[in-house]
Amino acid sequence: MPLLHAIVRRGQNVGIRVTPHKYANRKYKVAKRKEDRPTEVDLEEIESFIKQGYGLRMSNKREKHPPGLFMPDSIYGWK
Repeated sequence: MPLLHAIVRRGQNVGIRVTPHKYANRKYKVAKRKEDRPTEVDLEEIESFIKQGYGLRMSNKREKHPPGLFMPDSIYGWK
């Protein structure tokens, strides 16, 4: 799978590159909308969820950007 990434477009960290956020249980989180309860998925499942319109929680630990939900049209490396 190619490296999934997005560029922050709003807020304090505009221009920062973010990648999928791996949680302590080694899972990633996807959701249809920000308000929805996230679904935990494995790395291999991410792309199929993005194709279905799910957003992916992404972060940049080095730049101290916390996990945020990025929708498919903002994510590069999956099309």
